[in-house]
Amino acid sequence: MPSHPILLLGEGDLADEVRAALEALDADVVRLVKPTQREVGEVFDRGGVERAIVVSSDDAFALRTALMVRDADSDVELFVTYDDQETSEQLCERIGNCRVVSMAGIVAPTLAGPCLDADLGAIKAADGRIVGVSTDGEKLNQSEVDLPHRHRVRSLLRALFLPYDKSAALLFYGLIGLLVILVVETVTASLVLDQSIVDSFYGAAKTLVTVDPNDKVADGPGWFKTFVAVLMLVALVFEAFFTAGIVNRLIGRRLTGLIGRRAVPRRDHVIVVGMGQVGLRLCLLLRECGIAVVAVDDQEEGENVGYAREAGLPVVIGRGGDPSLLHRLSLGKALAIAAVTDNDVENLSIGMSALSIEEDARIVLRVGDGRLANETRSLFKIGIVRDVHRIAASLIAAQATGSKANAVLCHDDRTHLVHEDGTVEEAALAAST
Repeated sequence: MPSHPILLLGEGDLADEVRAALEALDADVVRLVKPTQREVGEVFDRGGVERAIVVSSDDAFALRTALMVRDADSDVELFVTYDDQETSEQLCERIGNCRVVSMAGIVAPTLAGPCLDADLGAIKAADGRIVGVSTDGEKLNQSEVDLPHRHRVRSLLRALFLPYDKSAALLFYGLIGLLVILVVETVTASLVLDQSIVDSFYGAAKTLVTVDPNDKVADGPGWFKTFVAVLMLVALVFEAFFTAGIVNRLIGRRLTGLIGRRAVPRRDHVIVVGMGQVGLRLCLLLRECGIAVVAVDDQEEGENVGYAREAGLPVVIGRGGDPSLLHRLSLGKALAIAAVTDNDVENLSIGMSALSIEEDARIVLRVGDGRLANETRSLFKIGIVRDVHRIAASLIAAQATGSKANAVLCHDDRTHLVHEDGTVEEAALAAST
């Protein structure tokens, strides 16, 4: 064990769990909750520090605190929880002797596993395959996960004819209506007015875009004039649909698409509610594994919502516990729903709403309060519960005390550390209540 204490800086449940995990490993811990530069300096002045761990859900706080530590000691090894992938490498380069860990990155595989199979402790993508990871508590088991066969043509047709986005529906059905009218008028004009296909198409197109009616219609039979007049009125409605759809998609913030990666899936997908760092990492991991996913968040202007849009993830704005929204997202045909907001009670509410709609739905719940996690398992039996703070704390504490563990997985509500050589061991805090 280290001869010098470990300095732990930060507040919140995750920091509390890290401290408990370190103490379970018999580490000597010095804790500063809201440190000032003077307090950090005093710790180093009293003697050596084995390493410093900065734990926070706020990247700005983590960065500021890490700089305090580096100012107090230029050589001490730093562990920093930091979720922004784009700037984490810069953080390590600037500060030096620094290791960045992400709570979201640690726990996302343990949330993704039960979305596919309740017995999976985690999943990972490997060479285009989905590898499910599990353990019996003694050895590591890895096997390829078989998913329902995806029919790309059927998925495309569902996306086109059952679009989630109302503006997309207006655009698509308006276009289809205009095309049908164009074809019908072209064919009937060719047959009734004895025109060539080219001339009848030209006349129908002029009518459709309100440039000028087909000149020959005026000399046609009365019933045909009436028929063409009705088509013109119907075309006016479809033109309004089509125009409204285009305008809405041009001036609005498009978070879903009609086709492509941002189309809302209708079958064999995972619904992820909550677009914090955990939700974003979970969505990206599931998509990397080839699993269709749709994200739900109640903040349209959220930072991660914008990032998800750039990454091509379909995002629906709304309340995850709204039964009508879950119906529209085809919960009954989904592989699972993962409630991963940062509000434990809200996640439980989402789980109950999902069960009220589909009693056989597979539900994965994120919680961050250990006591609430245990109450949920023993009393509610709503779904598969993952205490993300305890899971992440187990790996952070192990690595901070010299363990070669590089991942975690869950088995029977217990967290296990996975080592580089494939061995597993139960994490220090897994059995605590």
